[in-house]
Amino acid sequence: KQPATAAGDTSKAAASGAMTLNDQAKKGQALFYNASLGKVKASCAMCHSDGTERTKDGKTRPGHTLVGVTSRTATWNGMFKGDKLKSSAYGAMLCAYGFEKKGPLATALSADEVTAINEYLAAISSNPGAMTTNLSIKWVTKPVFTDDESLDEKATAPAVKSIMKLPGDPGAGQVVFQAACTTCHEMQKKKIGPSMKDAAQDFNFVAQSIRCGSMAMPFFAKDILNDQQIADVVAYIQNSLNK
Repeated sequence: KQPATAAGDTSKAAASGAMTLNDQAKKGQALFYNASLGKVKASCAMCHSDGTERTKDGKTRPGHTLVGVTSRTATWNGMFKGDKLKSSAYGAMLCAYGFEKKGPLATALSADEVTAINEYLAAISSNPGAMTTNLSIKWVTKPVFTDDESLDEKATAPAVKSIMKLPGDPGAGQVVFQAACTTCHEMQKKKIGPSMKDAAQDFNFVAQSIRCGSMAMPFFAKDILNDQQIADVVAYIQNSLNK
């Protein structure tokens, strides 16, 4: 679980990038690391890097870095652009709604929270690893966040098939699992997400969830985990549960 009181803690951040935080940016930093905002105990830092030592921990995050996001002209595959960038805190509003389950989309972040997050994103804009162009990610399908929605099976089925036809390497999968999955999952115990013992009844579903997301679980685009890496994770989970 990430610390919920990060405001004012800038020593490690300063070590990896010159950064001065005003009071609003400090509030935004606290929000970025706060895992107690919604029903799902997740923080922005679990899915995104801010370019500081605190997120240089060897984890493979499903979300792309937020360093430099303020210079992009669109986020969330073009969903937020123009005036909607700042009003949504560069898409953080959707993350708070979909992944943290912080409330209805329109009010998932208050106006003060949006302002604070915007200030923090501006403050980290020159940190190491800044991204200065829009991302070109080919989504398999639009993620879903509620029971009323469902993934597009015509899109997900070929994606899952391309993963499951690959011979998975459990050893390589263990490395990927530890870097990408252990923040939220263990084999036998529930963490933020369910245990693999409970969730991995259908390995096609495991592959689909990693590639396309599953409710509060974010998806891993191909530039973060390729098909072989997901096949390796599936093989590792299968091998571990069969022991």
